[in-house]
This record gives sequence, C-alpha cells and structure tokens, in this order.
Amino acid sequence: MQFLKRRGASVGLKRAGMFRAPLASVASMALCATFLCSAAVALRAADKTDEQTLEGKLILVPGTGPVLATSHKQVPLAGRNHYVFKTLEDKRLRNDEVRLEGTMRADGNFQVNILYTVHHGELYSIRYYCETCNIVALAPGRCVCCQQPTELQEIPVNKHDHQVLITH
Repeated sequence: MQFLKRRGASVGLKRAGMFRAPLASVASMALCATFLCSAAVALRAADKTDEQTLEGKLILVPGTGPVLATSHKQVPLAGRNHYVFKTLEDKRLRNDEVRLEGTMRADGNFQVNILYTVHHGELYSIRYYCETCNIVALAPGRCVCCQQPTELQEIPVNKHDHQVLITH
C-alpha cells in the first residue's frame, strides 16, 4: 500500500470504489451469519418438539441389538452418537431400568440422545472411568492411557446427593 500511496494511485483506487468493497462484503457476511443463526435456532426448536422420553428395561436381543422393553412393547434402539450406541450395548447395563430421551425415527428405531439409569426412582448418568489414570470416557472400552478396562460408574443426577456413586 505504501508503494501505491507514493505513486498517487491510492486516489484512483478510492474513486474506483476499491476501498468500499470490504465494507460491503462484511455487511453481506453479517447478514448471512444472522440468517444461519436464525435457521439453526428454528431447527433446534423443531428437534425439541419431536423429543420423547421412554422408560423401561434395557435388554440385548441377539441379532437385533439393544432394545427397550416397556410395559406395552419392545422398541429397537439406535444411538445419536457412536458412544451412546456403545453404552446401550454395554452388557453391564443389561436388564437395568433406564430412562431414554430422544426421537422416534421413520424406520421404527428410537434414536437415543440421553441415557439415564433408574434406581429407586432416582436418575443416574453414566460414565466410564479409569481409576489408575483418573481419566473419564464416554463409552465402554479400554483407557486411552494405560489400556486397562474402564469402570462403569453411575452418578446421581440429583445435585444434593454427592455421596452416592454406583460402580459395576
């Protein structure tokens, strides 16, 4: 730019509108960002209206995978993420009472977004923990550090009860 100013070319660039272009592009980017944010909010609101909560017993059906056995029927399950599906397949949770939050898909599977275990009417979230390395994982498997199996822990959702921790 210094070279252009010495030659007197900056006056010509201003007249040609070269310095206004960045302002116009910034304004159009701001308009696009506003549109994208409002679309994302609308999609998230639509997703929340379709969300359901199911309760029942988590069972594993050979050849089918994880299924929620309710008082009325058996609902095949799918996970929103890989780690949710791996948690649904964890044999340590077999026959446990669970509360699942998610959406019913067109193929008849219930897509699980959030999984809780239920003990005596209380909700517990699930995590996998390596006591040796003090590392928490979201899915069952081996510790990323020491490669030892992780421990399934159920942590009370009730914030007042910090003393209870169920381990398997």
